[in-house]
Amino acid sequence: MILDSFAGMNSKIFRWMIVILALLVAAASLGGLLINDMYAAESGDWLAQCLAQDLFDLCIAVPALLLSLLLYEKGSRIAFFLLTGLLVFLIYTFIIYTLSVHFNSFFLVYCFALALSSYSLIVLLYGVGSGTVKGWFGIRQSETVSITYLLFFAALFYLLWLADIIPSIASGKVPAILEQTGLLTNPVHVVDLSFLLPGFVVTAMLLKKRHSLGYVFAPTIMAFSIVMTLSIATIVFYEYAKGFVPQYSVGIAMIVSSILSLLVLLHFTRGLKHG
Repeated sequence: MILDSFAGMNSKIFRWMIVILALLVAAASLGGLLINDMYAAESGDWLAQCLAQDLFDLCIAVPALLLSLLLYEKGSRIAFFLLTGLLVFLIYTFIIYTLSVHFNSFFLVYCFALALSSYSLIVLLYGVGSGTVKGWFGIRQSETVSITYLLFFAALFYLLWLADIIPSIASGKVPAILEQTGLLTNPVHVVDLSFLLPGFVVTAMLLKKRHSLGYVFAPTIMAFSIVMTLSIATIVFYEYAKGFVPQYSVGIAMIVSSILSLLVLLHFTRGLKHG
């Protein structure tokens, strides 16, 4: 089984880290959805986004996290990548909750969820090791599809975000999204431009060199992208239902992107050896 790869590590500790993380995420989501004044300080548009995120986390992210853990413990190697992708998604999500949601009674829950997401990912990656993960794959002929996927989406979102940011800097005005949400800066811009999109580019370079880390990061990014785009689609549809956006075409585009990410992940893991 894959858990045998955890040299010197008690797999029960990792299991409990994930279970407690799932409980924290569920608690944060239920708090946002059920406590009326949880987001009392948020603007209407940002409030809608917070509630939609809570709904997605509770109904999709938490069950997916627990299911991935179960499959991983049964020896599924693709479940390893689903776990790493989900943990990156939760890190991303709770960076935003801790830094861009006004202080509320669940602030410590957000902090603990961010901490557990981060350290669970570290424990998982350290316990298995990139060399071990690369050994799961058979003989690889080409990584062109995966490299193209990574560079395409990195370029696409760089262009989207810079097209919003650079004109605002040039005109001396804040982006329209900040006026709608009431935030000081856009946390998505911060995380994407500082961490996520450079990670796409670096991972593409690692894959091109067939570096072992590329075989860890690439499917992790693909799994993350599946979940993230579904999350964005949920937010868009929720905002449309509440009248904050005039159309839901972006939500449809995100579902298409999620399907594309799934197809690329399946293509990448087609040569995955059974555990």
